[in-house]
Amino acid sequence: MAFFPDVTRGDPFKPDALLSNNVRHIVNALNGFNAKPLMTTGGMIRIQVYNNSGSTIQAGTAVNFSESGTMCDDAVPAVPLKDLAKPWGVLVNTLEAKVLGSCILCGPASVKLSGSGDFAAPTTASPATFTRGAAGAPVIFAADGKGVILLGASAQDLYDGPFAMSYDAESKKLKIKAGYLNRNGEWKDVAAKEIAPSTGMVCVCNTLGSDGKWTEAEIKVSTPGQYAYPIGSCKVSGESVTCCSFRVPVAIFLVSDVCSTTN
Repeated sequence: MAFFPDVTRGDPFKPDALLSNNVRHIVNALNGFNAKPLMTTGGMIRIQVYNNSGSTIQAGTAVNFSESGTMCDDAVPAVPLKDLAKPWGVLVNTLEAKVLGSCILCGPASVKLSGSGDFAAPTTASPATFTRGAAGAPVIFAADGKGVILLGASAQDLYDGPFAMSYDAESKKLKIKAGYLNRNGEWKDVAAKEIAPSTGMVCVCNTLGSDGKWTEAEIKVSTPGQYAYPIGSCKVSGESVTCCSFRVPVAIFLVSDVCSTTN
């Protein structure tokens, strides 16, 4: 690319075909019309895509890359998000069917936002609106239902051990992994559980009856106490659900009572 000196106020205007073409190339590259299939710009990674669905896809929509389509030169077929477990990105341009544009895989992306939280993620039910919460891409700015998220970055404190909690935005359930409990020296497995999210403490609950027998252990939102061991917390704010695991390997219950002097 050639070098072009600065101009000053009052200089006569002289059209320059080389300058004009270089500017066009820069603008086209930023909008995804680049000869390269993978482009990086200041830490941002974009690819060319084309709309392989039968309807218009709005800018800021999360898209998967259709396995049923074919590449058009360097452009990859894209469809609205259908599977979060597969690679996805965010459209830069509003694309009508079969129209080419740019898709961000890594870097800042402007999207619609709902709810509250430090992170945001799309769902297959709503790929054009990202729900804020405790999972997804970091939200670096948000106002009036819109914002900027940072794809490919994560500052989340991830935990995957016993009683690890996560919120599934698709099923709208709080998922808790299996864990362990010890009640007066007896070791037991606690099965994994899915519960409806609500604000409060998530506890492993069981009770020692007057007959000396324990009830079956259950995970639910409850108030911590002698028979409710906290393993995490949950906060519901509109559409957003934020959960926190307390990294509890074993829920321990020690229950005693005054022995009868007649027995």
